[in-house]
Amino acid sequence: MATGRSTLADSLREVYQFSVVDYCMFGLMLLLSAACGIYFGFFKRSTGSDDTGTPESSSSSDDESGQRRPSVAPAGKKVTSTFGSSTMDEYLLGSRKLKAFPVAMSLVAGYISGVTILGTPAEIYNFGTQYWLIVVPILLMGYAVCTVYLPVFCSLKLNSSYEYLELRFSTHVRSIASVMFVLDELLFLPMIIYVPALAFNQVTGFNLYVIGAIVCVVCIFYTLLGGIKAVVFTDAWQVVVMFISVVVVVIIGTVAIGGPDVVWDRSVEGGRIDFFNLNPSMYERQTFWAVLIGGFFYWTSFNSVNQTMVQRYMSLPNLKKAKLSIAMFTVGMGVFVSVCCYAGLLLYAKYYECDPASVGLVTTDDQLFPHYVMESVGKLKGIPGLFIAGVFGAALSSLSVVLNSTSAVLLEDILKGMFRVNPTPFVANIFVRGSVVVLGVAAMGCLFIIEKLGGILSVASSLSAIAAGTTCGIFTLGMLIPWSNTQGALFGGVSGALLSGWVSLGSQFAGASGELVPHKLPVSVDGCIEDLLTNVTIVHPVYPDESGVFPLYRLSYHWITPIGVLTVLIVGTIVSFITGPRDLRNIDPELISPVIHRFLPQESFGNYGTASKNLAAGVVIFSEEMQPQNSVPTANGVGLPYGTTAERNEEGTKSR
Repeated sequence: MATGRSTLADSLREVYQFSVVDYCMFGLMLLLSAACGIYFGFFKRSTGSDDTGTPESSSSSDDESGQRRPSVAPAGKKVTSTFGSSTMDEYLLGSRKLKAFPVAMSLVAGYISGVTILGTPAEIYNFGTQYWLIVVPILLMGYAVCTVYLPVFCSLKLNSSYEYLELRFSTHVRSIASVMFVLDELLFLPMIIYVPALAFNQVTGFNLYVIGAIVCVVCIFYTLLGGIKAVVFTDAWQVVVMFISVVVVVIIGTVAIGGPDVVWDRSVEGGRIDFFNLNPSMYERQTFWAVLIGGFFYWTSFNSVNQTMVQRYMSLPNLKKAKLSIAMFTVGMGVFVSVCCYAGLLLYAKYYECDPASVGLVTTDDQLFPHYVMESVGKLKGIPGLFIAGVFGAALSSLSVVLNSTSAVLLEDILKGMFRVNPTPFVANIFVRGSVVVLGVAAMGCLFIIEKLGGILSVASSLSAIAAGTTCGIFTLGMLIPWSNTQGALFGGVSGALLSGWVSLGSQFAGASGELVPHKLPVSVDGCIEDLLTNVTIVHPVYPDESGVFPLYRLSYHWITPIGVLTVLIVGTIVSFITGPRDLRNIDPELISPVIHRFLPQESFGNYGTASKNLAAGVVIFSEEMQPQNSVPTANGVGLPYGTTAERNEEGTKSR
């Protein structure tokens, strides 16, 4: 059977060859990405003054003692650097002066990896349209992030989201969360590379590991040189390439098949249309409740507190721009995911009588879409190259974001926070850029592990859910449960990680051993040409009896994140009350989400901003736009917004 598959795949590649035009489009994408790194690393660096000649005073950097201080240069005087960005603040946060639209596009590009482009159509093809309802949780996620989490981060103006945990709880909580983030990204990095390499291998036969190494080298290059500016602006045009590539393939495919009516009718006939599977069972892979509830927890967990997202929120100048960016990101993600879901129906409409996996044309579900591209539009010069460039653009954007944000966490949370090392600016520069290189090389080294795993979408979600659910639970505990304390955060975090990890890894091992097999919707080979059926044996799936499998292992992957978040909140709240809840009169309201401020005692607002000032050991100047405007009673009974710049500067002077 393996020989048959190889022969058929080779024959397909001979018919639908990657042309010179296709290779040129792919190569152009790599060259433009590298050029962005050179441009932002050497020609578009901070000069110490903006375009109007006003000194940069809104950004901050770390001095040699580890304290935050304004990064101010004399007007008109250039800040020189021998290598790339002039300061760590510029390299990691773009001096907090980026624009909302490119950041929004970067958020879309960073979240859409090859996992989305290749995994989502395969999910719809195999399990139906129930997953398409994920668009609703995406919209709800955007609202939750803007109202609950974002105001806190913008008010504090942190370099790393995990600094919040030290302000709210302790250094131990911060260290645990940051280590979990680093481990999670290390696990996810090789998957980001594997997906586009798999697609390229499917359409060209090019060696999987060689193309993976090329992607890594290009990504390391422009991330190393240009920092977050190169990452954001490269992502912005890469997401355009991604969107155009998928839309062009979908439009051409739809026209070729006879229009959307044909796609819909064949999908209905094949049982793929199902938006309201109200089965309450938590064991079924895709149900209405699993997608809505689990999807909301998963998307919110990742986009609310994860450093890869928060770092780009913090690169914007104020809260208003950050909210605008998230709104554009939310709409963009909803549209892109919908296009990918429709592509899944298009795949089924094309192969409803001849499933490529059954006859050995593809070896994994994630090769379905690349196979379709080559078979449907492979003869159109440049279209396959455009599609592969889009898939690789998704990989490069996700990889660059992970490299940049993980290096920031290694510097701010691991080196400075955990080990209390305060490097000089030069050492910090070398450390961050060295981290980018090491992480990229590690991703290449781990590439072979991913080949042993099955469906990419569920595997990626399961691995990320462990860290995402636990860390989001700890942040939510801190922002929404003002009584919670350090003991509650520690016990809750450990409990959430253990339980969600137990469920996630247990289900993966059960699946690897054959005890759990995803119940795919039926496919047909009745319409296949005789040559395709000659060298292969059609095996109808036989699903094992899963009743003997431990119940938690049988849960849909959608429920892993809710389990992690809710475990942290429940255990953390109980332990906090057992060990002695926080006295709300002494808490800093800046550390609590604005949606909870109405429940805080009036005395607590006298502590506004004290936590961040204590950490910085000096005056921290906040932009007025960044502050939640909370009216608190004054001596004369008139409600005034607390936390204006003048008031906080006066308090900072008194505290010194």
